[in-house]
Amino acid sequence: MSMFRLDPFCMQSSVKKVSSVMDFLVNKTDWEPAAIARYPTVILRSLEKKIIPRCSVVKVLQMKGLVKKDLCLSFLCKSEKDFLDKFVVKYEQDVPELLNVYQGKIGILELGLVSEKGDNTVVASQLHSSK
Repeated sequence: MSMFRLDPFCMQSSVKKVSSVMDFLVNKTDWEPAAIARYPTVILRSLEKKIIPRCSVVKVLQMKGLVKKDLCLSFLCKSEKDFLDKFVVKYEQDVPELLNVYQGKIGILELGLVSEKGDNTVVASQLHSSK
């Protein structure tokens, strides 16, 4: 309910849209509902065009230890330029394939960050299978 108080425009989203975004963020990327409620405009973002690509980039950076695990969801609210500058361009020396991950050309598994039997396999495969 606090989510709708912070951004009443979220109420314009369909139940299906809210459910699909919440399902992805909570069940596939392990964000807490309370964290999502602090950034309600996330619900208004496109799952395929914005949320999944950005979460894929952040997941790679977290797995490499380049950004903290408890990063807040504000990265989903940044402008395209700000996100690319802060999360892709900034780390292109450390992870040259990051732009390809963002563009959906390669997945986390292809980067060799997790094995097929690793704990992150489900999340990694679901980040790309949700597209």
